[in-house]
Amino acid sequence: QDVEAVRKVLKSEVKLTIIPCKNVASGLMTSIYELEHHLKGKGALCDYLCDKFYHDERHGLSERRVIWDIGVVAYLINRDWFEVKEINCPNVNDDTSYEVDTDNHKITMVNYVDANSVYEDLFAKLGD
Repeated sequence: QDVEAVRKVLKSEVKLTIIPCKNVASGLMTSIYELEHHLKGKGALCDYLCDKFYHDERHGLSERRVIWDIGVVAYLINRDWFEVKEINCPNVNDDTSYEVDTDNHKITMVNYVDANSVYEDLFAKLGD
């Protein structure tokens, strides 16, 4: 949402991996029923997460929701859960669209995340 910040990061030529929200991280959806089954009653943190899912003032009550933040952590834990492709770094336009420039450096773009594997690992680690 901060076009100038994105431009600075993309132009910095740091080793960069992007996990897009649309069609990739958005697949990290779970339900209150899954959370309760795997986490409820297994500790204060687990109970807090279930309660937060129910009482999230920002998103309102819903049965299913994406937990966006776990994508990056999961990528660091096990890259085999992700399909990636090396691409030329895009240029970001003022309207937030982007164009690929074949002269730019390469970055890693995540194309898919195996949400089942990510959540199995999360539930195993938190539930134990």
